[in-house]
Amino acid sequence: MTDALGTAGLQRGLLSDQIYAMIKAMIKESTLAPGEQLVESQLARQLQVSQAPVRDALKRLAHEGLVSHVRHQGNFVASYSAEEAEQAKVARVELEGLAGRLACGALDAARRDELVSLIAQMHEAAESADLARFRELDFTFHRAVIEASGNVYLPRMWDLLEPSLRVMHVLGDPTFTGDWHEVADWHKGLLDVLDAGDVEAASALFRRHAAGTLLDDA
Repeated sequence: MTDALGTAGLQRGLLSDQIYAMIKAMIKESTLAPGEQLVESQLARQLQVSQAPVRDALKRLAHEGLVSHVRHQGNFVASYSAEEAEQAKVARVELEGLAGRLACGALDAARRDELVSLIAQMHEAAESADLARFRELDFTFHRAVIEASGNVYLPRMWDLLEPSLRVMHVLGDPTFTGDWHEVADWHKGLLDVLDAGDVEAASALFRRHAAGTLLDDA
């Protein structure tokens, strides 16, 4: 009996992890919009699972701030006020400045190759005017630098910020009317400053990039 219960718990845990990843991806990709209600029973039917792993996944997402639970009303995709959006931007500036400082001069060959590849793919997306792909590459680039910092807490902080950054279109802004190749080149500049080994310069450029002053100067 004990073994059976343990197996059932493991299966539920695996299901919960999978459902958590699926819902999180849908929130990040804006398939689930801010403010949209997440009904446990509907999600369970769609996924053909019981409500328990769905409930577990939603609790986890609520703990991360991606889902808001309103008493007597249910769960909703988190939405962000103008003030919260500005606070997220301030937090991003500090986070990226620190990541740039820590990653400066510390890129291994595999990570550097990844960043070079992402920049090349940005140019391809710009050439084909595929702004949705460009935006995803932009997010991937910045997360890769966050991971390259070597600090295990920074990616967790990034995960908390990313949904609000997506809602605000801070990265890969679809309203930008300039040359997207130039935006890709800005990322080449970020990579160059990481290679150069000047931690103060790296921190300053990443902070400026995150603050949007490069975009304002374009």
